[in-house]
Order: sequence, then C-alpha cells, then structure tokens
Amino acid sequence: MNQDKNILVIGAGLIGTSIALGLTSHGRKVFLSDIDSGALDDAVKVSGASKHIDQEISIVVVATPPASVAKIIAAAAIDHPQAVITDVASVKGSIFRELELLGTSGWDRIVGGHPMAGREVSGAIGAQGNLFLDRPWVIARSSKTSPEAIATVKEMVEALGAFPLFRTIEEHDRAVALISHTPQVVASVLAGELVDAESSYVELAGQGIRDTIRIAGSDSRLWTEILSENSEYISQQLTQVAKHLLDFASALDSGDRDSVTERLVKGSQGRDRLPGKHGASQQSTATLVVRLDDKPGELARLFAAAAKAQINLEDVRIDHSLGQPTGLVELTVAQSTIEILRPALQNEDFVVIS
Repeated sequence: MNQDKNILVIGAGLIGTSIALGLTSHGRKVFLSDIDSGALDDAVKVSGASKHIDQEISIVVVATPPASVAKIIAAAAIDHPQAVITDVASVKGSIFRELELLGTSGWDRIVGGHPMAGREVSGAIGAQGNLFLDRPWVIARSSKTSPEAIATVKEMVEALGAFPLFRTIEEHDRAVALISHTPQVVASVLAGELVDAESSYVELAGQGIRDTIRIAGSDSRLWTEILSENSEYISQQLTQVAKHLLDFASALDSGDRDSVTERLVKGSQGRDRLPGKHGASQQSTATLVVRLDDKPGELARLFAAAAKAQINLEDVRIDHSLGQPTGLVELTVAQSTIEILRPALQNEDFVVIS
C-alpha cells in the first residue's frame, strides 16, 4: 500500500481501532475520529494514530454502528472530496439504499466493505493489529463504483493481512444472513434457555453448549442494529431453520429414527462444506482427543510430542473437566497423519481417548 496515502478511520471501537493499529504498525499515517472523546482517547493510545487531521485524506474508513454509516459516508464524501470511502458494516443493502435517499455525491469513490473478523469483547481496549490476518474481507460495490476505488480498498485490505472477496450487495447480505446473523440469533436463543434452567442442569454444561453459545455474549445493542438492518434476509433464514427444527422435533416425537439419522447426516455434510485451513475441506482432517493433567508444562509437552512425530496441528481445543484436575484436548490434524500421532502420544504416556 502506498505509504503516502493518509487514512481516516471514523469510529474508535474494536474494528476501527484494530484497523488503525494494524495500519500504523506498518508505517501508515492514520487519523482517528469519534464523537465519544473518551473512546477516541483510548483508541489513540492503543493504536498510535493521531486525532488531529492535518493532511489531505486519501482513504476514509467508516467503522461506526450500521445505523449511522450512510450519513457518515455521505458527509465524508463532501468533507474529503478526493478520498475513497469504505465501511466495515456487516450489512450493505440498507446502507446503499439510504445513500440513494440522501442524494449522496461521489458514488464512484464509495466501496462497501466487511471484514469477517471480530471478538466477543468490544471497544478500543480489545483491539488487535493482527485481527484481520488471513481473514476474508468482503468488498461490495455498486454499479457506480470505479475500478480505481476498488483497487485502493483492496490494497488496504491486503496491507492488513486479510484477503479480499468480491460480492454484489445482495450476495453479501444473503450470505451473512446465513453464516453470521442467523448463528447469532440461534446462539442467543439457546443461551437464553439457560437463564431459568435448574442449576443442577447448568452444572453439567460441557464444551458442546459452550461452543454453540459462545457468541451469545456479543454486544446486544450493536447486534440489534445489525439484525434490524438485514431483517428481511435473516427473517427468511430463521423461518427456514425453525421449520427444520420443528421437522426434527416431529421425527423424534414419532420415533422415526431413519429421519433423525438423515437430518444428523445432513448436518455433518453441511459442516464438511466449511473451508478449513488454507481452504481445505473439513473432510481432509481428523481429530484426536487426549486427556491431560491440569498442571504446568503438560500442554507444552503435548505439543512437543506432536512436533517430535513431525505432525502439524491444524487446530486445538481444550475442554476442562468439571471438578476434576484434568482436561480433554482435541487435536485436529490431517487425516493421513492420525495413525502416526496416536502411537506417538501413547509412547509419551498420554492417555488418548479417541
């Protein structure tokens, strides 16, 4: 990315500050702006960006909640007439429709953007300069967007370590309704069932429920905006999921085991479609579960044993045993190496569960 392109990030939350931090760490000149002076001060300290704009801006990144994005883009198009303007909102259609209603100028310089990365924590304090490393970043354009503006945003995205994916506005919104917004709703609804559940039930919670509801702790106000802005596609997707859940319940009520099995298999097939490391299929990997004593050095010893066997660990998950000084570590490796890793760990006195 051209070092002399000055960048203004509007919005000092997690994403905006992470963008500023990532770019300043590579020597870019970044300015930050936010209506919350306290949040802005925190973001400046974390990112090393400046809050005093003293040079012409080449790129404006709008990193505010979705409801305010269109108005800020429209204002930025006037305030910075030479700048390419992009955003990081997880919805696109409602923003571009509002831009039309606002009579926004500079359409050739406006590029929709959405980094597919985040954390459960919010605010500048949770910012990470490598938050976007190896993560997809959707670039969505209107028919009026110039190739030069798209190239500028692509260059910035790559400077942050992300890889750009190009989608139409509708393709983006339909996709995130399925792979991002509906999971948030499902996680929140399921987690809500725990509120009035018997304590004796909750005490038995293991990794399955924890994995499923992990994102339920996300910022509820922000997610209310996101879900409301993409409500049409999310509603369609939720209706379909609800129908499938009711069908599953009916199969259980009727004792139709074949139907239950069919639905479980379909779920497994859907999971296998998710891209794995380097875009590989989930089917090319396998998992090994190892019991580990909860004491210093055991995890390092496990990793050392895998390295000694020349096995590359694709992923690692830890499930702590309730009330026990042990835990279960799930190692994901290439399918072809599973039978090499198993005896290698057993030879080092690890207990391999499966």
